[in-house]
Amino acid sequence: MRRLGNAGWWGVGAAVVVTVCAGCGGPAAAPAPVPGTSVSAPVSPSAGPLLTGPSSAAPRSAPGPVPSNPPIPAGSPGQPRGQAAGAVDGQSPDGVASAFAAATFTYDTALDRSPDDAQLRSAVYATPSFAAELKQPLQQGGGQEWNTLTAHHGYTTVALTVNHDDGRPPDQLRAAARSYTVTVTGHGDNGWSAPLDSQTMYVFLTRTGTATPWQVSRVSFSGGS
Repeated sequence: MRRLGNAGWWGVGAAVVVTVCAGCGGPAAAPAPVPGTSVSAPVSPSAGPLLTGPSSAAPRSAPGPVPSNPPIPAGSPGQPRGQAAGAVDGQSPDGVASAFAAATFTYDTALDRSPDDAQLRSAVYATPSFAAELKQPLQQGGGQEWNTLTAHHGYTTVALTVNHDDGRPPDQLRAAARSYTVTVTGHGDNGWSAPLDSQTMYVFLTRTGTATPWQVSRVSFSGGS
Protein backbone atom coordinates (compact mmCIF):
# COMPACT_ATOMS: atom_id res chain seq x y z
CA MET A 1 0.00 0.00 0.00
CA ARG A 2 1.05 3.54 -0.25
CA ARG A 3 1.81 5.32 2.98
CA LEU A 4 0.74 8.94 2.59
CA GLY A 5 2.43 11.18 5.08
CA ASN A 6 4.48 11.45 8.22
CA ALA A 7 3.31 10.46 11.66
CA GLY A 8 1.20 12.71 13.83
CA TRP A 9 -1.43 15.36 13.46
CA TRP A 10 0.84 17.94 11.91
CA GLY A 11 3.23 15.58 10.16
CA VAL A 12 4.11 16.96 6.77
CA GLY A 13 6.91 15.73 4.61
CA ALA A 14 7.93 13.04 2.21
CA ALA A 15 5.39 10.29 2.20
CA VAL A 16 6.41 6.69 2.57
CA VAL A 17 5.04 4.17 0.15
CA VAL A 18 4.31 0.66 1.32
CA THR A 19 1.48 -1.62 0.49
CA VAL A 20 -1.09 -0.25 2.90
CA CYS A 21 0.33 -2.51 5.53
CA ALA A 22 3.24 -1.31 7.55
CA GLY A 23 5.59 -4.20 6.85
CA CYS A 24 4.63 -4.75 3.25
CA GLY A 25 7.88 -3.38 1.91
CA GLY A 26 6.33 -1.56 -1.03
CA PRO A 27 7.99 1.11 -3.11
CA ALA A 28 9.60 3.87 -1.26
CA ALA A 29 8.43 7.41 -1.05
CA ALA A 30 5.24 8.62 -2.45
CA PRO A 31 1.71 9.38 -0.58
CA ALA A 32 1.23 10.18 -2.28
CA PRO A 33 0.33 12.47 -0.73
CA VAL A 34 -0.39 15.09 0.83
CA PRO A 35 -0.54 18.75 0.19
CA GLY A 36 2.71 20.19 1.35
CA THR A 37 4.63 17.03 0.58
CA SER A 38 6.51 15.93 -2.43
CA VAL A 39 5.91 12.73 -4.30
CA SER A 40 8.95 10.67 -5.09
CA ALA A 41 9.26 9.63 -8.70
CA PRO A 42 11.69 7.26 -10.36
CA VAL A 43 14.92 9.08 -10.93
CA SER A 44 15.92 9.28 -14.55
CA PRO A 45 19.64 8.75 -14.80
CA SER A 46 21.29 11.55 -16.72
CA ALA A 47 23.18 10.59 -19.80
CA GLY A 48 26.91 10.77 -19.43
CA PRO A 49 29.05 12.99 -21.63
CA LEU A 50 29.96 11.81 -25.09
CA LEU A 51 33.32 10.15 -25.10
CA THR A 52 35.31 10.91 -28.19
CA GLY A 53 38.57 9.54 -29.45
CA PRO A 54 41.00 11.08 -31.88
CA SER A 55 39.51 13.20 -34.64
CA SER A 56 39.68 10.25 -37.03
CA ALA A 57 37.61 8.04 -34.75
CA ALA A 58 33.83 8.07 -34.64
CA PRO A 59 32.36 9.41 -31.38
CA ARG A 60 31.15 6.76 -28.93
CA SER A 61 27.49 6.77 -27.99
CA ALA A 62 26.50 7.91 -24.54
CA PRO A 63 25.07 5.22 -22.27
CA GLY A 64 21.30 4.95 -22.50
CA PRO A 65 18.92 5.35 -19.55
CA VAL A 66 18.61 2.47 -17.13
CA PRO A 67 15.17 0.85 -17.63
CA SER A 68 12.81 1.15 -14.67
CA ASN A 69 10.12 -1.27 -13.54
CA PRO A 70 6.88 -0.79 -15.47
CA PRO A 71 3.88 0.38 -13.43
CA ILE A 72 1.72 -2.39 -12.02
CA PRO A 73 -1.51 -2.64 -14.06
CA ALA A 74 -4.76 -1.78 -12.32
CA GLY A 75 -6.99 -4.61 -11.16
CA SER A 76 -10.58 -5.38 -12.10
CA PRO A 77 -13.60 -3.28 -11.11
CA GLY A 78 -15.99 -4.62 -8.52
CA GLN A 79 -16.75 -4.61 -4.81
CA PRO A 80 -14.08 -6.21 -2.62
CA ARG A 81 -15.27 -9.12 -0.51
CA GLY A 82 -14.32 -7.36 2.73
CA GLN A 83 -15.97 -4.03 1.92
CA ALA A 84 -18.87 -3.00 4.12
CA ALA A 85 -22.08 -2.18 2.28
CA GLY A 86 -24.00 1.04 2.70
CA ALA A 87 -24.01 4.63 1.53
CA VAL A 88 -21.59 7.24 2.88
CA ASP A 89 -22.96 10.52 4.23
CA GLY A 90 -20.86 13.16 2.49
CA GLN A 91 -22.04 15.81 4.96
CA SER A 92 -20.45 13.93 7.85
CA PRO A 93 -16.68 14.22 8.36
CA ASP A 94 -16.85 11.04 10.43
CA GLY A 95 -18.60 9.17 7.63
CA VAL A 96 -16.18 10.30 4.92
CA ALA A 97 -13.05 9.84 7.02
CA SER A 98 -13.99 6.33 8.13
CA ALA A 99 -15.03 5.30 4.61
CA PHE A 100 -11.70 6.54 3.25
CA ALA A 101 -9.68 4.75 5.94
CA ALA A 102 -11.51 1.47 5.45
CA ALA A 103 -11.30 1.59 1.65
CA THR A 104 -7.57 2.29 1.77
CA PHE A 105 -6.88 -1.02 3.54
CA THR A 106 -9.54 -3.24 1.96
CA TYR A 107 -7.86 -5.55 -0.57
CA ASP A 108 -9.29 -8.44 -2.54
CA THR A 109 -6.90 -10.61 -4.52
CA ALA A 110 -9.80 -11.76 -6.70
CA LEU A 111 -9.95 -8.19 -8.07
CA ASP A 112 -6.71 -6.44 -7.22
CA ARG A 113 -3.27 -6.67 -8.81
CA SER A 114 -1.66 -4.91 -5.85
CA PRO A 115 -2.69 -3.02 -2.70
CA ASP A 116 -2.61 0.10 -4.88
CA ASP A 117 -6.05 -0.86 -6.20
CA ALA A 118 -7.52 -0.24 -2.75
CA GLN A 119 -6.00 3.20 -2.82
CA LEU A 120 -7.61 3.84 -6.20
CA ARG A 121 -10.98 3.02 -4.65
CA SER A 122 -10.37 5.35 -1.71
CA ALA A 123 -9.69 8.22 -4.13
CA VAL A 124 -13.45 8.75 -4.58
CA TYR A 125 -13.46 10.34 -1.11
CA ALA A 126 -10.49 12.65 -1.78
CA THR A 127 -10.08 16.17 -3.08
CA PRO A 128 -9.17 16.32 -6.78
CA SER A 129 -5.53 17.12 -6.07
CA PHE A 130 -5.15 14.37 -3.47
CA ALA A 131 -7.03 11.90 -5.68
CA ALA A 132 -4.50 12.56 -8.44
CA GLU A 133 -1.71 11.60 -6.04
CA LEU A 134 -3.53 8.46 -4.95
CA LYS A 135 -3.99 7.36 -8.56
CA GLN A 136 -0.30 7.38 -9.39
CA PRO A 137 0.61 3.74 -10.15
CA LEU A 138 3.05 1.74 -8.08
CA GLN A 139 6.12 0.30 -9.77
CA GLN A 140 6.77 -2.50 -7.29
CA GLY A 141 4.68 -5.19 -5.67
CA GLY A 142 2.95 -5.11 -2.32
CA GLY A 143 5.55 -6.92 -0.25
CA GLN A 144 5.38 -9.95 2.02
CA GLU A 145 1.90 -9.36 3.45
CA TRP A 146 0.44 -8.96 -0.02
CA ASN A 147 2.24 -12.10 -1.22
CA THR A 148 0.86 -14.03 1.75
CA LEU A 149 -2.65 -12.78 1.05
CA THR A 150 -2.30 -13.73 -2.63
CA ALA A 151 -1.08 -17.22 -1.76
CA HIS A 152 -4.33 -17.76 0.17
CA HIS A 153 -6.48 -16.16 -2.58
CA GLY A 154 -7.53 -13.84 0.18
CA TYR A 155 -9.05 -10.52 1.06
CA THR A 156 -8.93 -8.19 4.03
CA THR A 157 -11.38 -6.78 6.51
CA VAL A 158 -10.75 -3.54 8.38
CA ALA A 159 -11.69 -2.58 11.93
CA LEU A 160 -11.50 1.10 12.90
CA THR A 161 -11.24 2.36 16.46
CA VAL A 162 -11.79 6.10 16.87
CA ASN A 163 -8.96 7.86 18.69
CA HIS A 164 -9.74 10.85 20.89
CA ASP A 165 -6.65 12.80 21.92
CA ASP A 166 -5.74 16.35 22.85
CA GLY A 167 -3.67 16.92 19.71
CA ARG A 168 -6.56 16.80 17.27
CA PRO A 169 -7.36 20.18 15.73
CA PRO A 170 -10.94 21.31 16.39
CA ASP A 171 -13.52 21.11 13.63
CA GLN A 172 -14.10 24.24 11.59
CA LEU A 173 -16.70 25.09 8.98
CA ARG A 174 -14.45 23.90 6.16
CA ALA A 175 -11.80 21.79 7.88
CA ALA A 176 -11.86 18.73 10.11
CA ALA A 177 -9.60 15.88 11.19
CA ARG A 178 -10.11 12.38 12.52
CA SER A 179 -7.82 9.66 13.87
CA TYR A 180 -8.29 5.90 13.85
CA THR A 181 -6.45 2.82 14.94
CA VAL A 182 -6.69 0.68 11.82
CA THR A 183 -6.58 -3.09 12.29
CA VAL A 184 -6.31 -5.18 9.11
CA THR A 185 -7.10 -8.91 9.06
CA GLY A 186 -6.56 -11.28 6.15
CA HIS A 187 -9.00 -14.07 5.23
CA GLY A 188 -8.55 -16.79 2.64
CA ASP A 189 -8.98 -20.35 1.45
CA ASN A 190 -9.67 -23.21 3.85
CA GLY A 191 -10.59 -20.92 6.72
CA TRP A 192 -7.24 -19.14 6.79
CA SER A 193 -7.24 -15.91 8.80
CA ALA A 194 -4.36 -13.84 10.15
CA PRO A 195 -3.67 -10.31 11.41
CA LEU A 196 -1.79 -8.28 8.81
CA ASP A 197 -1.39 -4.76 10.15
CA SER A 198 -2.27 -2.29 12.89
CA GLN A 199 -1.42 1.40 12.85
CA THR A 200 -2.74 4.86 13.60
CA MET A 201 -4.13 6.85 10.68
CA TYR A 202 -4.75 10.60 10.77
CA VAL A 203 -7.27 11.84 8.21
CA PHE A 204 -7.59 15.52 7.28
CA LEU A 205 -10.72 16.75 5.52
CA THR A 206 -11.92 19.89 3.80
CA ARG A 207 -14.95 21.15 1.93
CA THR A 208 -15.56 24.12 -0.33
CA GLY A 209 -18.75 25.21 1.42
CA THR A 210 -21.12 24.20 4.17
CA ALA A 211 -23.50 22.61 1.64
CA THR A 212 -20.81 20.61 -0.19
CA PRO A 213 -19.49 17.15 0.76
CA TRP A 214 -16.42 16.66 2.89
CA GLN A 215 -13.33 15.35 1.08
CA VAL A 216 -10.04 13.95 2.36
CA SER A 217 -7.17 16.33 1.62
CA ARG A 218 -4.29 14.39 3.17
CA VAL A 219 -3.44 11.62 5.63
CA SER A 220 -0.55 10.65 7.88
CA PHE A 221 0.36 7.51 9.82
CA SER A 222 2.17 6.35 12.89
CA GLY A 223 2.97 2.90 14.20
CA GLY A 224 2.45 -0.15 12.07
CA SER A 225 3.05 -3.82 12.73
